[in-house]
Amino acid sequence: MIDDDSTDSFESSIGGVETAVEQVETAVERVETAVARVEAAVSGKWSTVQWAGAIFIGIFLWSLPGTIWHAKWRYAATYDIPSSQVYVQDKPHDCAFLAAPLGEKYCHYERTVSVTRWATSQTGNPIVSYDDGKTWSSFDPAGEKVPQYSTVKAVYIGWEKKED
Repeated sequence: MIDDDSTDSFESSIGGVETAVEQVETAVERVETAVARVEAAVSGKWSTVQWAGAIFIGIFLWSLPGTIWHAKWRYAATYDIPSSQVYVQDKPHDCAFLAAPLGEKYCHYERTVSVTRWATSQTGNPIVSYDDGKTWSSFDPAGEKVPQYSTVKAVYIGWEKKED
């Protein structure tokens, strides 16, 4: 027969185990909650590659308006000439920070636009203007038909060096 002392001891041991199991279950729930919060925080952050991509796209979009505004097609549409009559000079790089010798050069380049117009003078002679119609001089059209009224013949986009 089992005496009462051993039954009480057994029941208190079982109660202690049940309490320990409840404490472990509570601790596991807390750990699961903490892990879920960490996962949510990490998944909401951008990676280095995403940041680099966003910066690259931002720089591209920042430079885009100037590039589009000074494109050949825009000058061709503005002056109603074919884009083959728009001549764009490459931008010089001697003022660039990374050009040899490395460092600040205290200069920059500004874009210049020069329009060549041609027409027939009142006396019937072919005339040309290289400064958008401010001054005119006669020329030999070399077999081309010169329009009667001032018309844009070509557009030249160049660069002028400015000291800072």
